[in-house]
Amino acid sequence: MKNVREPAAAFPLTCAARGETVVLTDIYAGDTLRQRLMALGLNVGMHVRVVQGALTGPVILAVRNDARLAIGQGMAQKIMVKPVEGEA
Repeated sequence: MKNVREPAAAFPLTCAARGETVVLTDIYAGDTLRQRLMALGLNVGMHVRVVQGALTGPVILAVRNDARLAIGQGMAQKIMVKPVEGEA
């Protein structure tokens, strides 16, 4: 019997653990918020590392070139992610 690993299901960015690297899989938002996130450099398919992800306050992400980006809980709740295999 082969050991087949189930693909990870997507979950909201707010549920990602501190230090976890995730890939953005979808954004459940209207056009205005999608465009705002794109302007901030957050696009589906990109990898980000969660620097701070508390139940309250902003979610702080490390994005390209380890730059920091803070977004609110409401925005983060609409961004779906999956863990990146092989990264903490």
